[in-house]
Amino acid sequence: MNVLFEFLGKEPIENVITCMHYQVDKVVFFGYYDLILEKKKSTSDFLMKYCGVSKVVCHPMPQADLQSMLTTMRREISYEIGKGNQIYFDLTGGESLILTAFGMLSKEFNMPIHHFDISKDKLMELEEGAKGSISADVAKRTKKMTLDEVVTMHGGVINYRLQKRLREAGSGETAEDIKRLWAVADRYDELWNLFSGFLREVLDAENDLSVNRSSGEVFRALKERKTRLSVDGLNEMLDALEQAGALLQLDYKNGQYRFQYKNRFIKECLWDGGSILELVVYQEEKATADDCRVGVHLDWDGEISFPQNADVLNEIDVLVLRGNIPTFISCKSGRLEGTRTLSALYELETVADRFGGKYAKKVLVITKPLSEAYVKRAKEMGIEIRNK
Repeated sequence: MNVLFEFLGKEPIENVITCMHYQVDKVVFFGYYDLILEKKKSTSDFLMKYCGVSKVVCHPMPQADLQSMLTTMRREISYEIGKGNQIYFDLTGGESLILTAFGMLSKEFNMPIHHFDISKDKLMELEEGAKGSISADVAKRTKKMTLDEVVTMHGGVINYRLQKRLREAGSGETAEDIKRLWAVADRYDELWNLFSGFLREVLDAENDLSVNRSSGEVFRALKERKTRLSVDGLNEMLDALEQAGALLQLDYKNGQYRFQYKNRFIKECLWDGGSILELVVYQEEKATADDCRVGVHLDWDGEISFPQNADVLNEIDVLVLRGNIPTFISCKSGRLEGTRTLSALYELETVADRFGGKYAKKVLVITKPLSEAYVKRAKEMGIEIRNK
């Protein structure tokens, strides 16, 4: 039996990375009491469900008593050796005092020690003088993470019941439609969200894809709203969408606004102004990702409740996985100013830290440049700013 000894840390990936790569039968964790209470169940469940580990044991350690640590560790190591098991030490994510104990005991028992570089997914072995090594003696396993597993590992769950239908598209003809819609949205970025709202609320098509509204009704609605969207601007954007193939049979010159949406996907995209940016970013990320989703609803406690409002939820616009590293992407079209900018930064930081931990990457995609003060704040928070 292959037995892995390691420190139970706060970062879930550090606690499971070795078992994702090697066929370990039993894991013995040493950790501080509060952390064992918090992490034992989720870590054990993940190791047994996804990594084929048959048994997980946790031993609480005092935070400042090296001799007590050594006594407990030595007892557990001697027990496993007495059973004829192969022992390996994993230092990934360990804290200083327990790492010191591991180092002392590895020499005492001539046991191999190693750690993983999580970002590079690379094993680093320190087996000088040891009896064997995990890379040479233990069968390898191929365990590729999915986004569902990343979120589960951090104690959450993806709520697919809240997934919008338009977020499930993105291939074939639909992919080309997204590119053409993005070209129009990008050209009219300053007015796009206003235009989208006007389509949804005034030029609506509740029961089908056809729109038929009197010009007088449209003009009154534009005047009442007192926005920067003018009649000329509205007509110009409708013309652009017709040229892009999104609208069919457009006519606004004979006392009526008439047109037909190409299909329901197009209608839903146009009614949800921010979706075009999210979908085009999703397409770009998906091309090089191991796993990629758009419009992801994240449930904080890992249990989907009824009624729905009983759950604590966050939506992330695009969620990407490359190797073991998730990237959380928030997309904001139009101009971000004041509290809206800070809100976007803090929400992204909160969601990424909760469901991705310290290895997660955070990206804010914008269509208008931020002021230098907000760019500096984003950098301090570890958030990459991408101008689209």
